[in-house]
Amino acid sequence: MKTWRIDGVPLALDEDVQLLSSLVAAILHIDGNHIDNLQIIRKSLDARRNRPPRFIYNLAFTREEDWSPPANLPAGVKISNVPAEPEPVAFSFSFPAGKQVVVVGCGPAGLFAALFLALHDCPVLLLELGGPVEERHGDVQSFWTRGILLPESNVYFGEGGAGTFSDGKLTSRVRNPYTVWVKKILVEMGAAPEILTDAKPHIGSDRLRKVLINLRKHLLSMGCQVRFHAKMTDLIIHNNHLEGIVVSGVEEIKSDQLVLAIGQSSEETYRLLADRGVELGSKAFAMGLRVEHPQEHINRIQYGRWMGNSALPPADYTLTARLPELNRAVPGTEVS
Repeated sequence: MKTWRIDGVPLALDEDVQLLSSLVAAILHIDGNHIDNLQIIRKSLDARRNRPPRFIYNLAFTREEDWSPPANLPAGVKISNVPAEPEPVAFSFSFPAGKQVVVVGCGPAGLFAALFLALHDCPVLLLELGGPVEERHGDVQSFWTRGILLPESNVYFGEGGAGTFSDGKLTSRVRNPYTVWVKKILVEMGAAPEILTDAKPHIGSDRLRKVLINLRKHLLSMGCQVRFHAKMTDLIIHNNHLEGIVVSGVEEIKSDQLVLAIGQSSEETYRLLADRGVELGSKAFAMGLRVEHPQEHINRIQYGRWMGNSALPPADYTLTARLPELNRAVPGTEVS
């Protein structure tokens, strides 16, 4: 059997997803009963002006080795013989048996670094400056409603990182072989299965907190140690080799394996690294801007007379700008 991929299969807003099999069969001029293992790879919305919005599906299916697709396909439909889900690139490494790896930072990078290491039988100690998401939720609400700011437990710092109180948007525009694996882990931890196929997946702010709690429990069940309110305040370096770290100014933790997943708001830690002679490399300067419009206004512009259809998600758009004199561009920024 061969795996085929067919892209660009349209479905009207009021049509049931169960129709996909018969639609694919009609496009390929074959009996629907002969389409095996039909799977949705990606679902996107085509809401270009002056025509009814519709969903566009990319699908995978299997057929006999000697089957070949028809030469003439409807406009916008493409078919290719490629794997539906490429396997992640193998990443090989080895640590001395039993040697503890310290991961600093409990945002997405730190959580998945800890998970990846634990899956490879590495003892992991995960440290986080802020608090667990249950405690952090109350601290953030206090700031939003009463203006009480806790320097080490706020929107920036704490379990889940800066994205915990967002809508859980997963769009990265980066092609990485681990993307599917990350999304599957999130689904296992309680995210909706739709994030595996939606072109612009969102976990949702309420569900995201539950996902974080489940992921923490999963890490603990794998033997990881997770400590909150644990701030890395110094490095123990001897003869240019890391021997450990200092936590909260008093506790020494011995380890020569350290993963820093500290986010972009940890200026104090970056200064510490520079003071201790750690080589740092700068990234290209980037600045983010937030543009807000009433959702109804964007929906009306994007959907026109179809606005209000229950099958349509909240509309968004992409804002881009290019500066020829600097040969620089503001990359596409989603606005909603």
